[in-house]
Amino acid sequence: MGKQGAVVPANWPSNLPYLSQPSYASHVSKAQIMALRARPADLADEVPTNLPKGPSTLVKITPITISTHPANGQAGLFAARALPAGSLILPYYGIVHSAAPPHSLEHEKSDYDLWLDREAEVAVDADKAGNEARFVNDYRGVRDKPNAEFREVWDPRLGQKGMAVFVLPTGKSAAAKGKGKGEGGIAKGEEICVSYGKGFWGKRKAEEEEVY
Repeated sequence: MGKQGAVVPANWPSNLPYLSQPSYASHVSKAQIMALRARPADLADEVPTNLPKGPSTLVKITPITISTHPANGQAGLFAARALPAGSLILPYYGIVHSAAPPHSLEHEKSDYDLWLDREAEVAVDADKAGNEARFVNDYRGVRDKPNAEFREVWDPRLGQKGMAVFVLPTGKSAAAKGKGKGEGGIAKGEEICVSYGKGFWGKRKAEEEEVY
């Protein structure tokens, strides 16, 4: 696991390692690493080479104290300044791991696990270590539509594929609440929300049914 950085964002959990780049589980194979280092021809989104490592100045982690919020008592990610439509907010860092059994079993109940390469069976999980992106909440119960999304991205600083959080592009069907088709972006102080997708909620429902 990666070393915890000397500087962490405000409101970062004291028991959670903060990552300024991905960390790799020891079982990740050479073939999986090589798959991440092969850039697809159609992968256009790219992390700027001058993007600073460490805490982002674009976002802030904020405790949720609204009783009707699904994440009440936890935290969310909010815009520290106005974020333009379609712009990169920050990369998504966590523990890069094999998504094939038996290693996948350790991550099957995680709410922070995202695919990096399905064919190579490799994913990234920010449950036990990560960066600010792990605090992005689902839009359901918070706002009418998401205002951000996860996208596959190429990081030239690391020479590999990854995941990142982007502001939704202008005019996309899931445009920000209250914004016209010709507008977009995320206002300063607004919570950044994505759609976790039907797969996430189907899995969550199945887990709840197992309990009850």
